[in-house]
Amino acid sequence: MMILNRKMQARPATAAVELAVCLPFLFILIAGIWEVGRMVTAQQLVANSAREGGRQASAGQKNATAVRQFVVDYLNMNGLTGVTLSHVTLTNITDASRSDPMTAEQLDQFRITVTVPYSVIQWSTLAQITSTSDISASADWYAMKDVPLVITSTIPTN
Repeated sequence: MMILNRKMQARPATAAVELAVCLPFLFILIAGIWEVGRMVTAQQLVANSAREGGRQASAGQKNATAVRQFVVDYLNMNGLTGVTLSHVTLTNITDASRSDPMTAEQLDQFRITVTVPYSVIQWSTLAQITSTSDISASADWYAMKDVPLVITSTIPTN
């Protein structure tokens, strides 16, 4: 009976020591999961902003500066503050001389590229531990401006 009681004695300091040893590793693991989640969220926001900017460009209702400003406003509204027009580029791949969506012709291909540095993501420390310094996304769209329809009133005679 004496042997059994000795094994079942309470050891209150053991739990404290185990917690002190394991807690730093748990904090590092939780912080890593948090940072990866923040990076994925930021990547999704940048990709969505490029897609929305391409959609605005394809309509042909806004000029290039207005499309770029739309992308910046989209990112700022969704929490990535500090993004400027210099982070957004709009290119007409079909013909570079028609870089303005308002002067584009039907089916001109536009590429909008958004590159956001990690320094814009204010509370992310991922840039300090990785070699990646930017989040980038691009979207290709075709100009779908309405072409006027010409109707003739003469009937063909063939």
